[in-house]
Amino acid sequence: MTKRGTPGCPRYCNNCKLDSKAKTDHVPSVGKFLRETSDRFAQYCVSEVYTIKIGEDKKYFIHSEALRQTSPVMKKHIELEMKEKTSKTIEFKDIVDNDVAFTLFIQFSYFGTYGYDDSEKEDALHVHALVYVFAEKFEVLELKSLALKKATSLCSKAITNTSATSLIKVLQFILPETIPIIYDSTYDPNTGKYPSTITESADKDAISISTTSRDGFRMLLAKFAAHNIDSLRRNESFMSVLQDQPAFSADVLLFTGASTGFKTDGKGCLEF
Repeated sequence: MTKRGTPGCPRYCNNCKLDSKAKTDHVPSVGKFLRETSDRFAQYCVSEVYTIKIGEDKKYFIHSEALRQTSPVMKKHIELEMKEKTSKTIEFKDIVDNDVAFTLFIQFSYFGTYGYDDSEKEDALHVHALVYVFAEKFEVLELKSLALKKATSLCSKAITNTSATSLIKVLQFILPETIPIIYDSTYDPNTGKYPSTITESADKDAISISTTSRDGFRMLLAKFAAHNIDSLRRNESFMSVLQDQPAFSADVLLFTGASTGFKTDGKGCLEF
């Protein structure tokens, strides 16, 4: 492979496309707008290209700086590769178990966001959960926060928009598959405890201090389930998950019958 493009290449030329996509021919759906508005894209595209192998047959060609600057875990792998070999190939056969999440991570690395059409994809909540878990594993806190906000926006839209009956049915259908992804792959020492904060005043400034910290995606799924418990209890798959995931069951009980509603703050985060 010829070394990646021309230093300072301002456009997403054909060589760039070949370098930054998988052999599955997946091209970022966010397209031209993000390429032209992302400062990091032009910056990263002058760095060396690494081959990332996922599983047995998936290969991705990604610029090293896109990985180094986005994920501390990826940065360690690249630095180790530079010390030991010159192949510029990194294999993730076991640590990366979902190529969809990895593809969206690539989008985020270059553009600072990722595109997944919530209105057209029936598995959107499921995918946001996969991205959330991936981001936690690879220590990409900004991506983790973004995935949670996208999932929160999706659930909030389904509940607050009275005309979104088809969306809420889709979410209820995909919920049983999404719950194990989050509850099996995240750590939360405060299962069954209501998230809470206290406000302290220091001179004229008020600050909020978390007294019971909870995993955000766990709380989102539990509160969404509690809000729709009447219809979900007729879903056999959901009832099976309640039996298999006692931590989730305990969290659902926190919100069952609660009158707080389903509200988000100005930053797109769930309010309690």
